[in-house]
Amino acid sequence: MTSQRNVLLMTTPVSHVRMSGITQFAKERGWHLMIADRLSRLPEGWTGDGALATVRGGPAVLDFVRTLRRRRIPVVDLTFDHPEIRVPRVSGDHAACGRLAAEHFLERHFRHAAWFSTVWSHSHALRFQGFRAAWTAHGDLEPSRWVLAESLVPKDFDNWVRAGRHLGNLLKSAPKPLAVLGYDDADAARVEAAARDAGLSVPEEIAIIGIGDDRLVCDYQPVPLSSINHDLARIGYEGAALLERIMDGEPPPRQPILVPPAGIVARASTDLFAVESPVLRQALVWIRDHLGTSFGVSQLADALAVPRRTLDRLFATELSTTVGRETLRQRLVQARVMLQAQALSISEIASQTGFSSPAHLSHAFKAAFGLSPREYRKG
Repeated sequence: MTSQRNVLLMTTPVSHVRMSGITQFAKERGWHLMIADRLSRLPEGWTGDGALATVRGGPAVLDFVRTLRRRRIPVVDLTFDHPEIRVPRVSGDHAACGRLAAEHFLERHFRHAAWFSTVWSHSHALRFQGFRAAWTAHGDLEPSRWVLAESLVPKDFDNWVRAGRHLGNLLKSAPKPLAVLGYDDADAARVEAAARDAGLSVPEEIAIIGIGDDRLVCDYQPVPLSSINHDLARIGYEGAALLERIMDGEPPPRQPILVPPAGIVARASTDLFAVESPVLRQALVWIRDHLGTSFGVSQLADALAVPRRTLDRLFATELSTTVGRETLRQRLVQARVMLQAQALSISEIASQTGFSSPAHLSHAFKAAFGLSPREYRKG
């Protein structure tokens, strides 16, 4: 490349995390970025080589894309709200985000679940479908689906007091404990506010997960919110990389490039095991907090000051398992989370999750998930 490329960046709403991925690639390639904050039209007088955009909204979106096409300017969409608009796109894997949330709740033995979102779009549907598929794979209980835009008249939809009261009534009438996935962190925060106003406790009665891991939202709720790391930085970087390849003359891919979530950030809003017995709940928390040590049923019984036979009975009647099998399950789940983070070696992960060696972890992991730890990390 002999001359600097001029790239238009039009993303709404502005995400500093997504921007960090885009600007990292732009710096590596020597791009000149022009940043605009709306999609209604191209900036007056702009001529450039390509555009990155979040293609969402109404008719103005189509006009924007058509204008770019008429000028033969390649555009890459960084969302998946308008699959009917045929443009190259790099998007988060929304269905995988939904599946990850369901797995997080199921690992905590929840039986009842709900989805909440303020509005509905294609990306909303993908997240809900992933959540629903993973949930129903483990039982016959369908998650409830609550969408404010579908259940409220416009005057109530725009009234936050009435909308909050409506959501609170849905939460109060649902079976407890209830696991709720919000479309994003803002929707998850609305669930927490509605639960609080309805006199419901989080996470004891209502456990909540959002998507996006926006720390300004998640960390500063009365009960900090667990959230799926949507990896917006990588989405931005991969979107910029795709635009560069297209500007170089490479044909665009036929299918969207999907970026998997980077894991779940667990906070207080899901810090609960949804079982009836307080003793069993304490046992599950103790196991979780001691995964890196070697222990057996006797040590667990001594720590909780209960007879061993009581623990054996509770695990058998409420969870249909044993202390040993539950301990192994939690260790494998934690190992899987740590493998997604990519920061630690497999030897370090084995040590921190209570396996005697990397080979021991590998054997147990493959028996449970059908892949070795290395294969899982690559996939």
